[in-house]
Parts: sequence; C-alpha cells; structure tokens
Amino acid sequence: DEVDRFAGAVGLQRLAHFPDLDAIRRSRLKKATLFEMESSPALEAVKAEYLRLAATLWAGTEPQTVAPMKDREIFDFLGFQ
Repeated sequence: DEVDRFAGAVGLQRLAHFPDLDAIRRSRLKKATLFEMESSPALEAVKAEYLRLAATLWAGTEPQTVAPMKDREIFDFLGFQ
C-alpha cells in the first residue's frame, strides 16, 4: 500500500505487483529463478505476472512525468519524525 501511495504522490504508475510469497524468498536462497521452482497455484500466478510485465516492457510504455520529493518531504510523507 505504501508503494502505491508514494507512486500516486509523485506521479508514477505501477506496472506490476508481486505478492510477498515464501516461494519467492526460497528461490533467492536456492539461487534459482521462479520458473525453476516446484509449481504451485500461487507461484503460477507470480510467473504469469512476470511474463505479463515482460510483454508490457517489450511492447514499450509511455514515459511518465515524475514530481520528485525532497528527503524531508519523503520522511514526512512516510510519517518519520
């Protein structure tokens, strides 16, 4: 949620979302891609999202105009004192 809130504040559009799955963490520990891991329904959804993102990037995306924030603005935005 914080990533989406920040992206909206600076004018970015999210191109993909990858859930916090244990299989993703395990693939990093095993130094394997997700496509090499044992299949599960949740993992198949993540693989499909990676392939969708790759197709989107391959097809090209519209440039995004970003309104950068200064450090203090980011801290205030995130609620850090």
